[in-house]
Amino acid sequence: MIEGARFESIGCYLLVERSMQGQKVKRISLSKEPATEHSALAEEIIAYVEGRGPRPEVELDLSRFTEFQRDVLASVQAIPRGRTLTYGEVAILAGRPGAARAVGQVMASNRFAIIVPCHRVVSRRGLGGFGWGLDIKKKLLELERCFNPC
Repeated sequence: MIEGARFESIGCYLLVERSMQGQKVKRISLSKEPATEHSALAEEIIAYVEGRGPRPEVELDLSRFTEFQRDVLASVQAIPRGRTLTYGEVAILAGRPGAARAVGQVMASNRFAIIVPCHRVVSRRGLGGFGWGLDIKKKLLELERCFNPC
């Protein structure tokens, strides 16, 4: 089931997809299209980004990820609000120095927007990439008051 909420401050919708049993989150994404059902979790995530609440505790479905991918996702989850790290710094934290490009690939396929804050991972030379566009990445970083891409 996909549910969601309007993310007014960045001009899109935040969607949450749960497993069939509804226990684990399979995907959190951004979309121009609304979900058919409202999501309290999506509202909590939006409040967190906007500084109006704590980061929601969610159980992510990591069953299809490799050990390296899980290590990268855990390292990125640990980046505090208001901070950024480079792809290379995340690689070091994940125990794979020199694997910055591999970290970039994990970030490009991040299934858990905001909860695994890939928008906080930047290039040494600037913002790097972002699957939903650099304008949205900038808005997210500005909301968290850490826009400093260099």
